[in-house]
Amino acid sequence: MRRIKEWWAARVTRRADPAWQLYRDTALKATAAEQLNLLCLPETSEGRFEALALELAALWLRLEEGSEEVQALRRRVAEAFVADMDASLRDLGAGDLGVGRRVQALTERLYGRIAAYRLIFPGDAPEKMIEEVLHRNLYKDFNPSSVDVHPHVIGEVRRIGDAWKAVDDQSLLSGKTRK
Repeated sequence: MRRIKEWWAARVTRRADPAWQLYRDTALKATAAEQLNLLCLPETSEGRFEALALELAALWLRLEEGSEEVQALRRRVAEAFVADMDASLRDLGAGDLGVGRRVQALTERLYGRIAAYRLIFPGDAPEKMIEEVLHRNLYKDFNPSSVDVHPHVIGEVRRIGDAWKAVDDQSLLSGKTRK
């Protein structure tokens, strides 16, 4: 019985799959209370989604720049995102009939964020542009507690992008995330 449980746990968590490791570790970092505080986001499902979308956009853009093998991880990271959103919605009590539609909407929102954040993750993006993109996307449904927080958040966004750029292809292929 123990072997069956171990087999099932490995299958469900996909510990051996680097793309799933990348997604899982990225999601844990992005949705941690400290990270939400750094980004001035509330500890709600919407705040966690926005933090996750920001982090996944940086990962996605880094994967695009890698070798063909690294680029192939994008599809599997997207699959992990879809599976996580499906499981999360079910945990929140969503019924079977509505889950697919909601996951599709979340996936479309993620791809929209990736397109928007593509403008700000190059290290040379002007602060004004970063601030505008964050207002239209990250803070679309929220208002940061203070306008003074933006220089701090802009620095955090730059740090996230730079940290993903510093991860080499081999580390990505083995499922290692940014530091």
